[in-house]
Amino acid sequence: MAEDRKNNNSFGLTYSEPARAASEFIWTEDDEESLRVVKLGGAVAILTLLAYLAHDQQVRGGNAPGSALDLLMLGATCLFFGLVWTRWFKRRWKSWVLLYSLFVIAMFILTSRVTGDPESRFIAIMLCPLATAAFVNWGTRWQSAMAVTALLGYAAAEYLVPIATPYRMYRWIGLIAAAILAQYAAIYIGRFRRRLKKQVLDLEEAARFRQTQIATMAHDIRSPVAALSGYVNLLKEADITPKERTDLLERIGATAWNMDLVVSNVLDYYEVQEGDLIPAPAKLDPNQVLSQVAEDCALQARRRRLNLRIEIARLPACKLDRRHFERIVRNMFAYAIGRMAKGEVVLRAQLRNESIAVEVSDSGPSLSSEELAALFERPSKTGAYGAVRGLGLYIAHAMAEAAGGRVEARLADGRPGLTLVAELPLETQSPKARTP
Repeated sequence: MAEDRKNNNSFGLTYSEPARAASEFIWTEDDEESLRVVKLGGAVAILTLLAYLAHDQQVRGGNAPGSALDLLMLGATCLFFGLVWTRWFKRRWKSWVLLYSLFVIAMFILTSRVTGDPESRFIAIMLCPLATAAFVNWGTRWQSAMAVTALLGYAAAEYLVPIATPYRMYRWIGLIAAAILAQYAAIYIGRFRRRLKKQVLDLEEAARFRQTQIATMAHDIRSPVAALSGYVNLLKEADITPKERTDLLERIGATAWNMDLVVSNVLDYYEVQEGDLIPAPAKLDPNQVLSQVAEDCALQARRRRLNLRIEIARLPACKLDRRHFERIVRNMFAYAIGRMAKGEVVLRAQLRNESIAVEVSDSGPSLSSEELAALFERPSKTGAYGAVRGLGLYIAHAMAEAAGGRVEARLADGRPGLTLVAELPLETQSPKARTP
């Protein structure tokens, strides 16, 4: 029984000990793509060697010195790139590519010893770092190793198989330049691939998040819509009392109020995610906006049997985005109202340090330090948030920051309750989008 448990997983699939050991080697999607490119480069290498061999035999004849080395190099290349298609090649594919490049360099050095041709070995050695930079996505460290191999190989060729030529210094300069260019190409391609991969991952995450957000919003709306439908059907009943009718109308109003705030916050949240939450400041009377929000929220507070107290000092005209200002205060109100079954909500507004300070205090239960720290956090990647409340405070915080202000929470001293404070400058100096 123990052996059965060891060799069978929860899906009924079996595996052996060698298979489990092999699973310790992590084969990534990048490695798979790189191997596909190596296979393509192998085909190019074989065609190039065939062209070289055909031209060499045409010029020097089939039995010319060095022909056997050319055939050996072509055969070894075909064998190597045949092994590329095998599974065991994957584990050390970068080492094998480097060793193959070293083999090619050595073969051209040996061929130059027989033929006395300095050009072929120089071209082959110079092409090795350029080819790996173009075809092999193996990172800058392995490309550096390839550059060092090429330079050491050419130095060995010049020392062990010297061939007189007046262009020796030019070849060294060309080889060093080729190695440097290949290294920079590997760095650039690596950075581009990482940036592209990050963009793809960001797009996938955004798509998943939006799908979850749409599902969450649909759930948040579907339930109130069903409730509204039920309330309307009850209103049609002929035998309901005036008190029951009034209660149903209050429930309908509260449900519609919450639905409106849910949809507005989700739409604003998309703007935050896209970096498009840019305030459009205009001159306005903050007293008028606060009165309208207080009147609207007072209806919701009465529906929930809560007391509402307004303490607004006379505020000067300011230059703010009216919609953002209204949404910030309304979301703070919604949080305070939504977290209490009974108690009192107090709205205070005053001028403080050239800023409008709006405070919404409640007598609800105290929050823990962890809950207080996470109050304005961005919703999780699963789209989880507490309907109006969690997303609303995040939106209020984002809008305040976009205007150059802030929103914070404070616990009441020595008594239950929470105070949300928004401080907004009298004038938004430079509208900017908030980075999510």
